Amino acid sequence: MLRYMLLSDSHRAGGWLVRAAEAYAQGGFDGVIHLGDVHADAQRFAARTGAALLCVRGNCDSPLCPAPAERVEELGGARILLAHGDRYGVKTSLTHLSYRAEELACQAAFFGHTHRAFCGYVGGALLLNPGALRDGAWAEVTFETGKIVPRLRSL
Repeated sequence: MLRYMLLSDSHRAGGWLVRAAEAYAQGGFDGVIHLGDVHADAQRFAARTGAALLCVRGNCDSPLCPAPAERVEELGGARILLAHGDRYGVKTSLTHLSYRAEELACQAAFFGHTHRAFCGYVGGALLLNPGALRDGAWAEVTFETGKIVPRLRSL
């Protein structure tokens, strides 16, 4: 079993980053996934906690940011698409993101950008947005033998 903390849209909200780091330290997590906006926050979080970090860049990150715009990861037997979401028009529809997940044979897509938490199926893919960390929102995701168990949380 693997447990990950899922963060997005931190936007230099230092106080929320500290509180998330405290929750991470108490939660027995295996790593953190940061879904963009702001990559430097993800790096600070990993340095503060020692967390294994998976991240993608968001629309507010520099084009020179070393994080990819999207990536596919296999976690606990599940194939997951990680993307900020801006490239898929998630503020108006989740259809394109769900198509992209299916195209890449992913069971789920984790995204941010909208600053609104969301968890549900669109097409055949589980879509999960933790909401904006700058507003205290995050998610906990457990992976076990290909099963994904998401939980929306707030600090």
